[in-house]
Amino acid sequence: MDITYQYKEPSTITKETDKSNIFLSHYNESLEEKQSPCFFWGKLQEPYVIARSLLTLSKIVAANFMPINSSLRDPVITVGGEKLRLEAFSSCCSVYGKVDILPEALDGEFLQQGTTNVDFNTEMTAALSKINKKEQVFFSIGKKEFVMQKEDQKVVEKKVALPLRWIKGMATVQLLSADMHEVAVLDKLQIQLLFRAIPKSEAKDDYYLSFRGKKPFLSPIKIKGSICIGGIHRLRLIENLLPLASKLIIYTTQQEQATAFQFELASVRFTIILSRSYWRGFSGEGSTLENLTEDIPEEWMQKLNTYAQIQEEFTPEAPLLKELSSYNFINVATRLSAMGLLGYDLTHQVYYYRKLPFKISRVESLNPRYKNALLLIKKGNYELVKHSDGKFETRIKGSGVFHKVILTSEKASCTCTWFATYGTDRGVCKHILATRILKNNTEKELKELLEELEL
Repeated sequence: MDITYQYKEPSTITKETDKSNIFLSHYNESLEEKQSPCFFWGKLQEPYVIARSLLTLSKIVAANFMPINSSLRDPVITVGGEKLRLEAFSSCCSVYGKVDILPEALDGEFLQQGTTNVDFNTEMTAALSKINKKEQVFFSIGKKEFVMQKEDQKVVEKKVALPLRWIKGMATVQLLSADMHEVAVLDKLQIQLLFRAIPKSEAKDDYYLSFRGKKPFLSPIKIKGSICIGGIHRLRLIENLLPLASKLIIYTTQQEQATAFQFELASVRFTIILSRSYWRGFSGEGSTLENLTEDIPEEWMQKLNTYAQIQEEFTPEAPLLKELSSYNFINVATRLSAMGLLGYDLTHQVYYYRKLPFKISRVESLNPRYKNALLLIKKGNYELVKHSDGKFETRIKGSGVFHKVILTSEKASCTCTWFATYGTDRGVCKHILATRILKNNTEKELKELLEELEL
């Protein structure tokens, strides 16, 4: 399912004798929020590196590794913490790319913190491809009056469609990123050797990265200490950036669900994250499902949301967050990430405030498994068996059988086939989700939830 929207004005590029001016149109679905006409305006200190990075991001956006219709999408940009962060997915949502433009690459004003969906049309990418190292380029996020003109060419705005699965993907990527740890650091020569070792054809099976001395080595056979990379052929999307990369840091999760490759390019960081299964993608992961049903006190949610918005970047060690235990902070932070309110910086291991330009209620309506859990409740396909302080038990109707679901403070279990096959590796089953929703909501709240999601 996609939504279609219209920008108030198109993005523009004006070309002068010795400089180019770039202005990006912005869009926000949340109408109740007043948008500043401009979040950031200023000069790019590294115009060539930034242009190459954005072109590579657009290449990721256009890529498709699954048998679905591929179409160009627009990246999401966050202004805050004196940085510009542009994020996007491949059309199949199995590759995530992010460009972090650092403070030293920017000479301008941060007028307001904000997140928006920017218009990267074909004229924009064509102009970026012609930017050289000596040009003066000015970058603006948001502008009231908009005209796209380059020499005698005038560009008219057009409608764009943004997949809702991107919102699910954004939430999933942030949760996976927060669980990642550094596993390898490669210098310029090692980066070149790694890319030479990538198979030329499509890699349908996992590959494992290890080192023979300092030389990176790829093999389909797992050995002790190796790094699992699914669909490694997707890494070729960023080959054009290799001449600019001085260092590569590789991260992975405990469960090896995804692998992150972060390239340092002067005052820019380019991150590409590959899902373990390229045929499924980040929007198909179930890691955000549990966080949509967690019973988290509203006061914690409000406190962390307000604190994050003011501080822009923070860690669990922040003084004002000390009253939350480590366990509680993780629950609240992951809940906010699942709602699209937080991003995660791998380098500094900090959360940053990034409110997606969509209504928050839309996030919970996206996952079919979550909606199926609510439909089970709406149809009354459940029985409450036991409800005590330490245990919550239900019987959920399945295909000709009732599945037994037990929730305790330590774990959740179900007798269905999904749970027997995957456990919680790909998110919990719809029966556990339904049980958690029943546990954490009153009858009135359930009715409001069903009405909100139009079920």
